Amino acid sequence: MKYLLALLLLAQTAFAGGLKWERTTKRIEARPEDRVVKTEFTYRNTGNTPVRIESVRGVCVCCTAAYATKKKLAPGEGGSVVVRVDFEKKPLPLVKPVTVKTDDGETVVLIVEVYPK
Repeated sequence: MKYLLALLLLAQTAFAGGLKWERTTKRIEARPEDRVVKTEFTYRNTGNTPVRIESVRGVCVCCTAAYATKKKLAPGEGGSVVVRVDFEKKPLPLVKPVTVKTDDGETVVLIVEVYPK
């Protein structure tokens, strides 16, 4: 009986959903006169069940936009999180995290690093 339970738990873990991120950190070089940078983080559902993105949040007002292009993903589908960082009147380098939470319990922190060009 113990072995059957262990096998069922292992099978459940093996078939759990999940997003696979191409990258979770982006380094961007910008001139101070640019004032705003925009970047995308791409992902794909590599699991066997649908995954829904529940929230995308920046940590401060300088992440003026952070959103998922597709919130519900069937197995094999992909999308991206678009992040816009306004660095006007802020010294560079600047590091801004964006938190992405999914309905399968995963939390991913995406990092945008803005450096002077």
